[in-house]
Amino acid sequence: MIRWELAYPGSHFFKGDSLRYLQVITAHGLTMVFYVVIPLVFGFLANFLVPYHVGSKDVAFPRLNSLGFWFLPAGFLLISKPAFLRASFFKYFDKPSFYMNVIDYNSFNKFFYLYGGNNFYDLKSCNQHLETKEWAGRKKVNLTNFFYYNYSPKLYTFQKDLTTYSNSLWINALNLFKVKKKKNYIIKCSNSILTMSGWTFITPFSSKPKYTGLGAQDLAIISALISGVSTTVSFTNLLITRRTLAMPGLRNRRVLIPFITISLFLTMRMLTIITPILGAALLMLLMDRHWKTSFFDYAYGGDIVLFNHLFWFFGHPEVYVVMIPVFGIINMIIPMYNTRRIASKHHLIWASYIMAYMGFLVWGHHMYLVGLDHRSRSLYSTVTVMISLPAIVKIVNWTLTLFNGFLRLDIIFLFFVSFFTFFLSGGLTGLWLSHVSLDIYTHDTFYVVAHFHFMFSAATFSGIFLAIYYYFHILFGVRYSKLFSYFHWLYWTLGQWLTFLPLFWVGYNGLPRRYHDYPLVFMGWHGMSSLGHLLTLISIFFYF
Repeated sequence: MIRWELAYPGSHFFKGDSLRYLQVITAHGLTMVFYVVIPLVFGFLANFLVPYHVGSKDVAFPRLNSLGFWFLPAGFLLISKPAFLRASFFKYFDKPSFYMNVIDYNSFNKFFYLYGGNNFYDLKSCNQHLETKEWAGRKKVNLTNFFYYNYSPKLYTFQKDLTTYSNSLWINALNLFKVKKKKNYIIKCSNSILTMSGWTFITPFSSKPKYTGLGAQDLAIISALISGVSTTVSFTNLLITRRTLAMPGLRNRRVLIPFITISLFLTMRMLTIITPILGAALLMLLMDRHWKTSFFDYAYGGDIVLFNHLFWFFGHPEVYVVMIPVFGIINMIIPMYNTRRIASKHHLIWASYIMAYMGFLVWGHHMYLVGLDHRSRSLYSTVTVMISLPAIVKIVNWTLTLFNGFLRLDIIFLFFVSFFTFFLSGGLTGLWLSHVSLDIYTHDTFYVVAHFHFMFSAATFSGIFLAIYYYFHILFGVRYSKLFSYFHWLYWTLGQWLTFLPLFWVGYNGLPRRYHDYPLVFMGWHGMSSLGHLLTLISIFFYF
């Protein structure tokens, strides 16, 4: 839906409904992070590999494991609902953030009586009142029998000196409203996951029902909480499995455990630190919305930026939580397809540990424009540049391992090549974004979208596909089709390059993200990107 909308200028898919577009991209972000990548890495790979690699028949608490699994579809249903909520699904009547039902003559009359002074036709004071309020509605409706009417009070097309119109014209206009569906001609603060909120729930937009209404925003918060509970149940179970059910010879000998399991245990320890932080932040957000607290309300002593700090303290290590297990997979398959040992195993392990623990110190690079003082920004920038060193250690080790080996070009190795190039591209662009000056220029543009999709979509999923092919026969007891797997790799790699590479140019030229329309000059790049996404969909078809 997103790529269809952005394929060329003009709003042909969402029909000008920017809020519905924002609902869909928010649902997309939350779904991919919480309900696709994390379940694949920890639900699928960790559940299969951890007991196997520590010498146990099963996890320590199988029923708890099952409970952790069943939380996922529940949370996913909640997060997929907001993307398709009707505008009238929930109603929130809040006098300060007034909105209006144009259903019949009486409600129209009441609207102007309340906010238009004593004179029914006096729109001046009414509009002054409306100009001070936060309006989200932008839905446009064409009334063919009368005139073009826009639901945003700021954009009344018929407000030129309304006193000249006769009373009968008002009644005719109201009758036309009745011709349409009898209910739900609503001017209101939308109950969607509001503008600018995205998967990061940015306050103050997400902390006040008067901006978002009741409904979708609350569902999104609860869904993220449910996902956190599921993750907590799973990693607790797996860590206890490692501690209590490992074979005696493996208890304290990290060198005997495969790379992938070392990486999974490391990221589970990271999750024990960051998941409760996110849970606390989301609970505080719900309390601000419904129980009159003011953690994030500046007017009552709260701090708007506090939520940013709490979220990104979770959000940035989350990137490494997803990437480090993929590094573990890569470290395992290179020797297999290169017929020589991995170069400097201990350096690779320590690079993962350093990357993980430094990941807790760099969250502020997502927040260069929220008002941090310059010393803090310089500090975050420096540490972010430093975190590239363990990544470079990995790349140098992989290259050194490949240097004098005897390569076997199988589908698994080809996915490694794709991962390697995607990781380099995403990593280098992230390194540039770590500098405050460039980040200010490209902040909240498609440049950032391209950077993190190269890491989260292209590189991570290349590693996950690689792992699925690597373990396919053990998992399912059948062989996969070589032909379809090669088609999958080819279309996937081409599709990812074609989807995200153009967005670097678009973003560097200043086009902001989260906008569903754009100037004609960007049509070529966005058209390429949508074509690339079509190739990606074809690759998924071959994969299935």
